[in-house]
Amino acid sequence: MKLFSLTLLISVACCLLGSCDGVVCNVTGCEHFNYELFLVTGDVLDAETTGFVYITLYGLKGNSPEIRLHNDWVKPYKGSDWLLEFLRGETNIYHINVTKDIGKVGKIRIKLRKADRVKGKRSREWSEINWYLQEIFLIDRRLRYARCYPFYNWLRIKNIYRQPPVTAFLYPSNGSTTAYKVTVETMNEKDAGTLGKVYITLIGEKGNSPKMLLDNDGEIEFQQGKTNHFNIFTKDIGNISNIRVELGATKQSPNPKWFLKAVTLEDITRKFKQSFPYNKWLTTPVDQRVVSVQIPPSN
Repeated sequence: MKLFSLTLLISVACCLLGSCDGVVCNVTGCEHFNYELFLVTGDVLDAETTGFVYITLYGLKGNSPEIRLHNDWVKPYKGSDWLLEFLRGETNIYHINVTKDIGKVGKIRIKLRKADRVKGKRSREWSEINWYLQEIFLIDRRLRYARCYPFYNWLRIKNIYRQPPVTAFLYPSNGSTTAYKVTVETMNEKDAGTLGKVYITLIGEKGNSPKMLLDNDGEIEFQQGKTNHFNIFTKDIGNISNIRVELGATKQSPNPKWFLKAVTLEDITRKFKQSFPYNKWLTTPVDQRVVSVQIPPSN
């Protein structure tokens, strides 16, 4: 408890002063950071890790300090005494501040090491530590660009007592990446919400994005009268002319319906917003498990 309070106090001080270097900001509403990182753990068997993860950014003008990626609100995993932050198929978001100008980030170094246990009930020891890192998305708020650093590989420590931490370098993919903030509004009408799966496809002047699932782990989305926010990434497809929204069936909702009010799309890197109002029901036909609509932007 004392350690948590001290960490929170340091984070608050850093936010107020705006001068912390190489620190993950854990304070809600903090704006004193210049990099936003999205770490994607792969959706493969045993992809999660019990280890500690560190990151170093290498730019054209220098590099950042080595930074441990950790959010204070992460709880011990399933009653054990291990903090399991990087879970299979999940995306972890971190806001970090690097005070010096390191230029555009050309590569990222990831380090995985044995974790320190937290106090609590005894749990079994892991003799090895593995982690399947899929990719990292980086948004530079200072220089206003986004990049994807794919990895799709394992980091493995075969013997935690003899083997030192493992490191790997990630390099940006070819072509530019665009980051979007998607805001979805559900109408405030009776039974307007849905338990179905919602997907979005961006239709641009240079091509289309992949079909992307809108889902925040641990959150119940698309409820009556609620607004949900999502971060998505895609290759540069130019100006967006339309979006395609798809509603799909689930076990809980085999024939879902949903009263969609509007979708707002914000290009984070270019600070540009578009609104796509709909104000209609999406209803899956009885003999189908999916329904999709194409929505143009408002004038």
